[in-house]
Amino acid sequence: MDTPPPPPSGNSFPKQAATFSVCAPFLSFAVGIFLQPLVRGERAAVIILGLLSTLLIIVGLILGLVALAATKSHGRTGIFGKAIAGTIINGLLVLLMLASIPGIMKAMDRAKAIQQQQMEQNQK
Repeated sequence: MDTPPPPPSGNSFPKQAATFSVCAPFLSFAVGIFLQPLVRGERAAVIILGLLSTLLIIVGLILGLVALAATKSHGRTGIFGKAIAGTIINGLLVLLMLASIPGIMKAMDRAKAIQQQQMEQNQK
């Protein structure tokens, strides 16, 4: 007969991972809302903040999955709901990011064509 898993301690890693998984998308949005306007016009800083936002979402997804896997050994209490919510939210955001790549590539191609056209007009 299997014994039930021990109750999770107050600050076990799976519980912290589940909590971060839920908080990660909100942190990512906060970076976009509050920090990106401060660095507008500085290309490198905008890229770094974009990568930070993306990294937060990906780490949130991974930690949500880790927390889900740890429910067998640490119990579901205080972990399962947060881990499911964080995994779903972060997973959807990753899918949206992946789905937007073709549109971004088309926009970049159009911008390059417009820039090329303007350079040709300026040379005339």
